[in-house]
Amino acid sequence: MDKLTFAGLRHEKDRVSEGLDIFFWIFNDSSSYVATHWHSAIEMMYILEGEVDITVNGKTTILLPGDVYLVDSALPHSTKSLKGNKAILIQIPYPFLAKYIPDIDNRRFGFDCHSDNPIIRTKILQLIGIIEQMQIVFEFKPDGEILRFTSLVFELLFQIYHNFSREVKSADLRKESKTFSRLQTILDYLDEHYASPITLDEIAGVACFQKEYFCHFFKKNMGITYTRYLNDLRLSKIRDDLVDTDLPLKEILEKHGFSNYKLFRKMFAETFGCTPGVYRKTVSK
Repeated sequence: MDKLTFAGLRHEKDRVSEGLDIFFWIFNDSSSYVATHWHSAIEMMYILEGEVDITVNGKTTILLPGDVYLVDSALPHSTKSLKGNKAILIQIPYPFLAKYIPDIDNRRFGFDCHSDNPIIRTKILQLIGIIEQMQIVFEFKPDGEILRFTSLVFELLFQIYHNFSREVKSADLRKESKTFSRLQTILDYLDEHYASPITLDEIAGVACFQKEYFCHFFKKNMGITYTRYLNDLRLSKIRDDLVDTDLPLKEILEKHGFSNYKLFRKMFAETFGCTPGVYRKTVSK
């Protein structure tokens, strides 16, 4: 069987912390919104304070302090934290996974973070215990910190593999690989041209689909409609400029291709619960 891999199918680039083989960070976030995306890394979030809403396949899960959530490689997802949070973010890059898990391409990872199954809860608590030990080493940097931290990375990886992975059939792998290759082409195009008007005929042509099938394909595999995805992408860029720049709102909208002001106001209110002006005053750095 040909080896199938999602290594090249990243929409967000994998990150690695200095001196480590993975990305590990403890962050305080005043407010954030990250539109639907994916990465080839396996990602874990452990919430320390505040609240994070994560949406996968159209289903939103509210994460509160003490919750840990695993996002599998190449799984489209979005996150929102209106009132901010403090959390630990871990990303285990695909090359690192492939080096130590020979059958990584045949595995899918995940669990219900709010499961009331006592066995699953016990396994989740084991993960949390490892993450909390990683936090201590990361913050206090004892002698031999790299040795200790690396040992915890491997313990975390073993627990994920042993307790929260399942094998996928070869036929399903080939289908997934073909699907994500097509999605990557679409998303790369949107990343480059999102600030310009993009007709449905245009983007369907990029994917080599009829526009009716394109809409079905996109919604099925991304969990949201194409139009919603494009507007969310623009909205996330506008949100960043509202917080990080002093540009007038009209100029920001033009910069990021949002020509329908009424729709923008409606989407912004639905997403952030206030007007752009109020949001800017509340969270600007």
